[in-house]
Amino acid sequence: MTEGSRATRVATVAVAAAVLVAVVVVLVLQGPSQQPGAGPGAPVTTVPPPPSSGATPTRTEPPPPSPTPPPTVPPTCPTPAPVQLTVMSFNIHFGTAHDGRVELDRIAAEIRGWQPDVVLLQEVDKGRPVSGNLDQASVLGTKTGLNHVYGGNSRNTGAGPRGNAILTRFPITSATNTHLPMAGGKELRGLLHAQLDVAGVPVSVYASHFDHRGRKARRVQARTAVQMMAADPLPKLFGGDLNTGPDSRPIAILKGSGLGDSWAVGSGKGATVPADRPGSRIDFILHDGWFTPVQAEVLYSAVSDHRAVWTRMQLQPPPAC
Repeated sequence: MTEGSRATRVATVAVAAAVLVAVVVVLVLQGPSQQPGAGPGAPVTTVPPPPSSGATPTRTEPPPPSPTPPPTVPPTCPTPAPVQLTVMSFNIHFGTAHDGRVELDRIAAEIRGWQPDVVLLQEVDKGRPVSGNLDQASVLGTKTGLNHVYGGNSRNTGAGPRGNAILTRFPITSATNTHLPMAGGKELRGLLHAQLDVAGVPVSVYASHFDHRGRKARRVQARTAVQMMAADPLPKLFGGDLNTGPDSRPIAILKGSGLGDSWAVGSGKGATVPADRPGSRIDFILHDGWFTPVQAEVLYSAVSDHRAVWTRMQLQPPPAC
């Protein structure tokens, strides 16, 4: 081989090696992501991940609101308007005048003249010969034009009862009469209870006549009346001939239960007996906190041995709700 031929061959090998090195360099630079046969226009076989901005995608419409309970509105409970009424307590002495004659017409005229809404009566007879064998509560109810209820207390089977009555211009929705303990007293006494509808307000009215001789009996009767009224949730009036003075123990028992004395707005002693020249106060009208007395008077009777006690009251009805 000549020297020129040898130089040509070396140059050819060098070129081939250079080309091979160049191909290797190109393949290395393309990296493994370039699959064989991949190139411009080749189908894509992988999905690139979405670009991330660091924000969380949200719904295009707002979520439905959470259920909201209706607002709590306190019920409207208007205060009812006060009711004015007049109340009297009157021991009628069996309707018998000073001369011994039964004078129910005159008793009825006196009651009408005083124009009461509620009347608590004591010493009311029913079918007793000494007082004309009359149903006195019924007669007085008719002659005054007032509703009436009667509670008799006599245990004497030979004569009719003697007891208490309630007259009123208001409807009477119920009534009961309860015998009080005698506790050594001389006569059986009672507590007459009537429930009235006073302009739509239920009101309890109690009439009684405590024993006239035994102090212990009056104390026991006062305690019994208090126990009975304590179980009554309605506005209450209590009254009658209690045969005891305003500073006595029975009155203290009644006041200690929360009852007020309507004579707190009266003038003077409020004495009711004897009728012609009164020196003692033994007739009362008491009330609970739903009532406010605004006027109190003692009224002269030309028939009975007692004067009547009369009061104008204001009833504040309890809320209806």
